This record gives sequence, C-alpha cells and structure tokens, in this order.
Amino acid sequence: MNPSIPRRLIRRAELKRRVPYSLTHVWRLEREGQFPKRIVIGENRVAWDEAEVDAWIEARIRAGRDKKLASPRKAATEESR
Repeated sequence: MNPSIPRRLIRRAELKRRVPYSLTHVWRLEREGQFPKRIVIGENRVAWDEAEVDAWIEARIRAGRDKKLASPRKAATEESR
C-alpha cells in the first residue's frame, strides 16, 4: 500500500449503503474470512477500510459475471442422475 495515499474508514451507515447485507450477515462473513475485518476505532465504534470493501465489492461483481448460474430446478435434476 502506498503510504502517501490516505486510507479512508467507513462506518456502519456507509457500509449498509454499499453492501446489501444485514450487519449480522456481514459479521458472519467476517468471521469466515469472506469479508474485510472491521477495525475497532474506539469504545463501541468500528469501521471498515474503504479500499478493502471496494475490492471485495469488485471481486463479487467479477465472480457474479463470470459464474453461470444454473436454475435450482436444473441443478436438482442433474444431481438426481
């Protein structure tokens, strides 16, 4: 990371605007290592590194575009064969 570029932290309200998951689900993803970890910035205050969240969003967009989604019915039919 380039130390001359300041890092920006985003709080819960901003995270909720950017990520369409509940905070409980975000916590689960963090715990599983599938979402950027929160940063404790004070007593009862947490934030997330904006660049890490943006990178996570971009990765999800790429994965969603690259993945061919099968319908649940088709997947169930293929599994039963």
